[in-house]
Amino acid sequence: MVEVVVVVGLVGLLSTVVFRMFSSSTSSQKSAMVDLSMQSRVLTTQNRMVRMIREGTDFLLPEIGESSAALFFADFEGNVQVLYQLKDAELSKSTGKELYKLMHYKVAVKNFDISNPVYDPTESSVIADYVKDISFLMTNANTVNITAGFATEKKDFQVMFEVGLQNSGEME
Repeated sequence: MVEVVVVVGLVGLLSTVVFRMFSSSTSSQKSAMVDLSMQSRVLTTQNRMVRMIREGTDFLLPEIGESSAALFFADFEGNVQVLYQLKDAELSKSTGKELYKLMHYKVAVKNFDISNPVYDPTESSVIADYVKDISFLMTNANTVNITAGFATEKKDFQVMFEVGLQNSGEME
């Protein structure tokens, strides 16, 4: 009888240890998946921004040597494009951190009335979410250095990259 009690106790102890190992590896796997997902979002955002900016022909704001939370640049059609942050109240509340959306806005110059400038939200699109901060530093007339911070509930990610203009004017 004593042997049975000892065996049952050892089996119970061993099964508890095995169960904890599996549950620990499952939570580690979930954490790793969240990190990989965020890294993928950051890389996708970086690639979208690089493609967008490279299609530009001229940086308008900020000035050379200055840093700003928004980037204004012209495209080959003469339109003004803007990358800027917009506070994401819902995401900020759910994560407990002040987070933003990275937005893109395009002003079609041919339809623009300088005497009556109007913001058209239909021309604005979300480039990325989970943005903690972003800064555009104009290093020279054709290059911008971008520093962006992204965050989840538990971790922060940061990326820094440089983008140069590739287009030199209107295509014929």
